[in-house]
Amino acid sequence: MKLFILTAALSLSLNAMTAVASNPVNEKVMKTFNQVFTDARDVQWNTAAGYSEASFHSGTISVRAMIGNNGNLIRTIRYYKETGLPPNVHYKIRKKYEGKAIFGVTEVTDAAGIRYHVIIHDNRNMYQVIVNNNGNVIEATKYRRGDI
Repeated sequence: MKLFILTAALSLSLNAMTAVASNPVNEKVMKTFNQVFTDARDVQWNTAAGYSEASFHSGTISVRAMIGNNGNLIRTIRYYKETGLPPNVHYKIRKKYEGKAIFGVTEVTDAAGIRYHVIIHDNRNMYQVIVNNNGNVIEATKYRRGDI
C-alpha cells in the first residue's frame, strides 16, 4: 500500500512539473500573439533565449511566428499554395515561368519586407525562385528533377 501511495504521489508531482514547464511563453509574447493571430488553431510553442516561436494553422495556411521576449513581432513564415499569392506577384511569376506549375509558396515577412520563396516545376526541372512583393525575381535556382 505504501508503494502504491508513493508511486501515485511521484506520478502526480511529475505531471504538475510538466504542466508548469509546458507554457514558458511570457505575457508580452502572448499579448502580441493574441492581438495579431486571432484565428490561430493547433498552436505549439518553442522558446529560445530572446524569443518564442509559435507554429499554428490559420485557415488552410500553416504559419510560424517569431515574437521577441519584449513582445515585438520579429518574423512570420506562411506556407500555402499558389492561390494565396497576391495577384500582381502571381501574374508576374506565371508570365516569366509560362507553362510551368507552381508547387508551393513560402512567404517570409520580417524587417526587410515580404519575400515569396516559390517552388516551380515542369517535366524536367524544378526552380526555386525568390520574389519580392512587387513580383520581381530576386534570385532563381534551377535544379534537374530527380523524381522522374
